[in-house]
Amino acid sequence: MQKKKNQNYYNYQRRDLIGMLPSAHARYLEIGCGNGATLEYLKAKGAAYVAGVDINAKAIAVAETKGLDAAFVADIEKDDLPFEKNYFDCIILADVLEHLYNPWDAVRKIRSYLRVDGDMLISIPNVKYYKLLQRLILHDEWKYAEQGILDNTHVRFFTRREIVSLIEGAGLKTEKVQGVYISGKVFRLINGLLLNRLRSFAAYQFYILAKNVPYL
Repeated sequence: MQKKKNQNYYNYQRRDLIGMLPSAHARYLEIGCGNGATLEYLKAKGAAYVAGVDINAKAIAVAETKGLDAAFVADIEKDDLPFEKNYFDCIILADVLEHLYNPWDAVRKIRSYLRVDGDMLISIPNVKYYKLLQRLILHDEWKYAEQGILDNTHVRFFTRREIVSLIEGAGLKTEKVQGVYISGKVFRLINGLLLNRLRSFAAYQFYILAKNVPYL
């Protein structure tokens, strides 16, 4: 059963993530678009076509008021999307894959809507984050919450290596991986003494830019 979310959860504008894009794109599709805030921003910046899909009907109802070219309620794991194959220049999945039971097949499916040499932009939490492991090792805690790495709607968990493996297994080429690093003074001190060997534990999440390369 899908757990209910506060509607504010669906209203984030992901300028941080789309800042990774190398250039402007003409046609965008966002899977898990929420209230459409990011697509509204892209449209205002000159995108020719923006379309959003979300499983939450209330969020889509709000998205439909924001001037998007298309907004649909759909479960990406079950439903076919009403778009032409190879149509979009960029597909965005911002903190989506960890909510899916089979994100491996979902990325392959979503890729079919992306043109050759188009970009897929993904963000995903890092299960290797040191504060999560600290609570697990020192306090025997693995507590789910409304938001964060242990969001109570997450069903899959990834490290950097595993998300890159998923992406490349779907036929995409990883162009760039950017970590969002959040750490305290003590951690930074220890990491410095260890010549930055703990850096991967300080990444709260990863942003990935991948390219849709032609099949060989």
